[in-house]
Formats: sequence, C-alpha cells, structure tokens
Amino acid sequence: MSNNDKISIDTNGDVPPFLTPAIKGLAAIILLLILSIPVLAHSPSQVLLAYDDMNQTLNVTITHTSTNPSHYVREVVMQKNGDEILRKEYANQTAANTFSYHYLINATAGDVLKATAYCSISGSRSAQIEVQGDF
Repeated sequence: MSNNDKISIDTNGDVPPFLTPAIKGLAAIILLLILSIPVLAHSPSQVLLAYDDMNQTLNVTITHTSTNPSHYVREVVMQKNGDEILRKEYANQTAANTFSYHYLINATAGDVLKATAYCSISGSRSAQIEVQGDF
C-alpha cells in the first residue's frame, strides 16, 4: 500500500455523515437538561418555629418558593429532645411561598423541639426552639 492510497469505511448508510453533529448536539442538550434539574430545585429558605404552650401546639412556618407542582415541601419531621416524634408527608404546598403547619406536641419547659422541612426534589432546612417555662 502506498502513501497515496486511501482507506474508506462503508457505514452501509446507517448514519448519514451530516447527522452526526446533530446527534452530538442533541445528546449535549439532553445531558445539560438532566444535570440542571438539581440547580432548579432548592431547599426551603426558612423554617420558623413557635410553641403555643396553652394549646400544646408547635407552629411551623416554612418559606419555600415554588410554582412548579412537582417541587414542594414533601415532608416535615418533628423531634423532641433529639428523638423523632412525628413525621408528616404532603402531596403539595398550601402556598407558593410561605405557609404554616400546626402540630399537637406535648412539651414542657426545657424541651428542645426541632422541625425539618424536606423539599420534594432536593435539600432540607431545620429550626429548633427550647420550650420556655413561663406557663
């Protein structure tokens, strides 16, 4: 074989050469979309707690901005003194930004209550308070 000889590969017409850049571009776009899903999701930005000792109720106010029905606070987990005492799952958010839930929790002065709100896609945020003894 001399240096002037050329070798060609027959693809049997399976993939026309002009489609190769288009296929690569489409694959790159799909990959970028898949990788961007976590970027579009975010954890709740704020969790505020208030304990109503008269009604033995923990009020949990969550800020999680979302207008996408598949992106919401899916679960709130309550702990008392480090032990899980209540877990509530949700199918959606009651508001697009800030909303509150109220949970009956028996607590006394000195108890530490913690609530963690979990995003349906990614992330969580927690807050905790110590129950005061002025009741």
